[in-house]
Amino acid sequence: MVAQQTATRPLLSSSLWHCPSELAFVDACDLTNVVHFSAPSKSRPGDANISALDILTRATFCNCRASETGHRCWHQELVQAAWDGHPARILSARYSDDQLNTAGRKAAHLTAWARGRRFRVHPLDQLALVACRDEYRRRYRLTALVAVDVAEPIPAA
Repeated sequence: MVAQQTATRPLLSSSLWHCPSELAFVDACDLTNVVHFSAPSKSRPGDANISALDILTRATFCNCRASETGHRCWHQELVQAAWDGHPARILSARYSDDQLNTAGRKAAHLTAWARGRRFRVHPLDQLALVACRDEYRRRYRLTALVAVDVAEPIPAA
């Protein structure tokens, strides 16, 4: 999958023919903070295109033919809007600060407990944790910690 930043670019004309509701929610991963959506492929009937959104960096990924060849696709254009319209995201946006803190801590506790005891985390707990993290970062305008390349190589010992 190819990552693209779509926040600063104008929309594609093909995006005007599609809407975020065409993207179906697949899952959310609390370890990578990525949400996945799918859409049926029009070029390959029977297949599905998977698009993803990294909620920390707002980078989008897609496995459709357009993005594989280096072009922009409507999936990447609309995945942020699809995430913003997801019920878990809307609910977390309506929480007060105390409710957001409580819901986030509860979801974090449940996911940690499930990994330690059952080795399998409930998808709704992961979704709640990712949604609360996203809302917390938006509410307090926290930016992602991105690794910066060092200009000078580190000398060998």
